[in-house]
Amino acid sequence: MTAFYSRIEVVNAENFPTSGPVLVVSNHENSLVDGVLVSCYLPRMPRLLAASTIWDYKPLTPLLKAARVVPIYRQQDVGVQLAKEKPLFDRSSEALMDDGVLSVFPEGLSHNHPHLLPLKNGAARIALEAEAKGDRLGIQVVPVGLTFEDKSTFRSKVLLQVGEPIDITRQADAFRATSDVADRRGLVRDLTDRIQRSLYDVTLNFGSWKDAQLVRQATELWQSTDTWVESGADAQTIAAMQDRVRMQRTFARGFAWLDRNRPDLLARATSDLERYLAARGESGTPLGAVRSLTLRWPRTTLLALYPMWLIGAALNFFPFHLSRWFAHGKDEDKMATWSLFSSLLLFPGFWGLQALALGGIVPHAAHSGFNWPLFWSTLILAPAAGFLSLTYLDLRKEVRERKSARAELGAEQDLQHLRSKLTVQLEEMVHAYVNRPEAKARRSKSK
Repeated sequence: MTAFYSRIEVVNAENFPTSGPVLVVSNHENSLVDGVLVSCYLPRMPRLLAASTIWDYKPLTPLLKAARVVPIYRQQDVGVQLAKEKPLFDRSSEALMDDGVLSVFPEGLSHNHPHLLPLKNGAARIALEAEAKGDRLGIQVVPVGLTFEDKSTFRSKVLLQVGEPIDITRQADAFRATSDVADRRGLVRDLTDRIQRSLYDVTLNFGSWKDAQLVRQATELWQSTDTWVESGADAQTIAAMQDRVRMQRTFARGFAWLDRNRPDLLARATSDLERYLAARGESGTPLGAVRSLTLRWPRTTLLALYPMWLIGAALNFFPFHLSRWFAHGKDEDKMATWSLFSSLLLFPGFWGLQALALGGIVPHAAHSGFNWPLFWSTLILAPAAGFLSLTYLDLRKEVRERKSARAELGAEQDLQHLRSKLTVQLEEMVHAYVNRPEAKARRSKSK
């Protein structure tokens, strides 16, 4: 994971309960990668719920057993009889007993939509059924939002946001006290709605991918004019990503309000923003990179890492491109999964083959037998040089982006003029949203 993604950060980890049974609920847009993130980066490792069909992929079986993944036997996968013999809620309750932690993706399937799907009621039922069977277990439902900078792109960033735990005591007591099917269904729906709202608070949700792109770019442009950006390098840190996620959520709400109340203002800004993005072309230069473009990473650092990059690139060339080939053509929400899980076999396999080949081909200085020193050196150097080459590539990318931004936005006066015009429009839009009547009324009431 740390090889595929350049930064993986958990924020608000202090919200995660240190003891007691916990049901983790997360958004689901990156297939098995979501499960790995939730399993490996939260303060307590949960057991995952997963469709029983995953066990059909035999190379994954040892990992699934090691992580104690709980299989879901769905009727469409295994038939009605087996699904009845292995009921989900019994096994889920067992997993939550003894202060266990269980993770579920209540959307029900991995997807490519830029927003949460309507939640299934399984997560709420698991929590309430477990409380009804146990003796006031005190289960807490914890929302965890997974935000990807670009989920299928190598060396992109990931943010995990832990939300406030949901207290289900009221629904659990009512669920335990009644056996009426309709009443219990109502309580499950009520808790599902609460879970949906809590996940909205820790995820980004847009009407379309076009809206998502425009809001992201508008946020970066707005933040590049503010005092929070001290330098171009700081804008690349995960802390800045966290700020961007928070502000993108606010901007998304603002765009929705403007669309309803000031469509003329939004239409002008959207048109200019689209022209600005088209003028920038495909360089991918972040809008915020125009501020403080001094190169903080000395060129000597890149020169020092250059030999390691050459060695790492040579020893990892074939498994890297083979893992990309495995992911090619897959659905976007599964590309990272195919790349990552194929790498678990490809990289160690190629390291071993290369070490054997070099040990057998290159003669030893002292005797004519197998060159064991070279074998072990290659086996150790391949992964180590690989990680150092990733560091080199990250630094080189940062330097190139900032040089590109300087050349692109410093030389073209028309682009600079359009950017200044957009900044004024954004200020007008922010002012309109902040001073909307309902917001002013809430501020007056709080005073």
